Formats: sequence, C-alpha cells, structure tokens
Amino acid sequence: MKFSISKLATTFLLLIISFSALAQKKPSAKPLHDVVEQHKQIFDNSCIPMSIELVLKYHNKVAPDFYDLQKQWQNKLDGTFSNFDGKTIAGLKFKRQFDMSRGDNFPFNKLFATIDSELKAGRKVIVSLPSGANMWHMYVIDRKIEGGDYLAYSRAYNYNSHLTLEYIKRWIFGVKGTDIMTYSIVN
Repeated sequence: MKFSISKLATTFLLLIISFSALAQKKPSAKPLHDVVEQHKQIFDNSCIPMSIELVLKYHNKVAPDFYDLQKQWQNKLDGTFSNFDGKTIAGLKFKRQFDMSRGDNFPFNKLFATIDSELKAGRKVIVSLPSGANMWHMYVIDRKIEGGDYLAYSRAYNYNSHLTLEYIKRWIFGVKGTDIMTYSIVN
C-alpha cells in the first residue's frame, strides 16, 4: 500500500509539472492571422507596443482586450525597441537585436539566421520596416514562405483589416538592414 501511494503521488506530481510547463509555453490555438484580426492599433504612433501586445495575445499571456501598453505609450514619437529591451511583460522577456547602423556591412546572414532560429523555436519576431517617407512600422514575422523568405502581419491605426507583408527579406535588403525584437518565455 505504501508503494502505490508513493507511486501515485509521484505520477500526480509529474502530471502537474507537465501541464504547468505546457500551459506556460502554449501559443494560441489560433493562427497568428486570426489573432491579428482581433487586435488593433489604437493610436497613430503606437505600433511598437501594438506589436508587443500582439505577441502577448498570440501566446495567451494577456486577454484579447488588453491594450495597456498602447495606452501608456499613446502617440510617443521618440520611442524605439529599446523602450522594451530587457523588459519582462506577462511572462515574456523582450530583447532588441541588431541595433546598429544600416548599410552594406550590415550582418544580413546573422539577422536571417536569428529570425530562422526564433521561428523554428515557435516564437514570432517583431521587425521594423519602412512605411512611407521617413516612417517605419512594426510587423510580426509569422513564418517562412517559398524561397526562404518570410510572411508578416501587422495592424495600423484606423485601418479596418490586418496588414500582410510578404518577402520581408527584400524590404530589409532595400533599407540595408533593420533591428528586430525577439523574446523568451520566462514563466
């Protein structure tokens, strides 16, 4: 009797640990596309926190109606990924990468290897891309597509539907580099 209670307790403990680990790392059952459809950008210039909220929602870390980061940010014009670098929000720790000058010496191969590694690990990548004269917008890279390129999604202020952007590598080569935001799951 003693052995079976001990064995039952051990089995129960292992199940709790396993379910806990799954719950912490479980991304949305919905594809990113569907999560994007339910999300919005609530200010003209809140695309950085909008993209972070999108990743948090994809990983079921916040409720679908969570817009706290954008509400705090509002129309901040001087913000960058650095505002979230090293911050842990709802169990995701964000990291800015490739914060360097764009140009012919930009480490494109290292950037794309980093993006590939993140996607392979089941994490999305936030990327900054041009969107008009001296303007940039944030997209969340969802997956690889034909030819080894990427597909990304975003939302924009007062835009009724999501934005889809293919061939991200072309955009990055066109502006001679960019920075990205990655994250790790910490709890």
